[in-house]
Amino acid sequence: EEEDANVEETPLTPLDILLKEEKAEAPLPILDKKPTPKLLNKPKQKIIRYPFDVKLLKLDKDVLNKYNELKNYILAFGVGSRVSNAGDTFRLHKKMFVRITAAGKGLKLYYALDPKKYQDSTFPVQDASKKGLYEEIPLVFKVKSDLSVKRAKMLVDDVMAANGLAQGPIENVDHIAELRNQQA
Repeated sequence: EEEDANVEETPLTPLDILLKEEKAEAPLPILDKKPTPKLLNKPKQKIIRYPFDVKLLKLDKDVLNKYNELKNYILAFGVGSRVSNAGDTFRLHKKMFVRITAAGKGLKLYYALDPKKYQDSTFPVQDASKKGLYEEIPLVFKVKSDLSVKRAKMLVDDVMAANGLAQGPIENVDHIAELRNQQA
């Protein structure tokens, strides 16, 4: 007893008190259950993004002919075309009118039109305005058939008329051959 009286006790800090409580309350491991295997840290698969021209050249010949026809039709309005990784964009003085992208086995056209205006029409359009990339061109129209090409041209007429652009002569340029030459 005398030895214990001579030893000074150091006061416990709040952290020491918490650690003692955790050790006392820690449950004992259950030995009956088999340990569950931890999920393996699988490496994330790398997303491969193909440029527009590569996707376009992989499409059927029929779809490539539709692309040529639509591009020649749009260029007749005097707008400029720029092919990028995202698609073929048609602009005039910083104003974007139409963008063509390759999607699946067909083409998607994005127009600078209000999708709500065509909601009850025979045009099967979609609204892409929720995506920031398509705020300027929210109306989406898919092109696969000859009828869809005809309707796509009607939508081009609407967007160009809304911006006061008149159509000039339509040239017959093979834009697919130009893309192939650029890749070679």
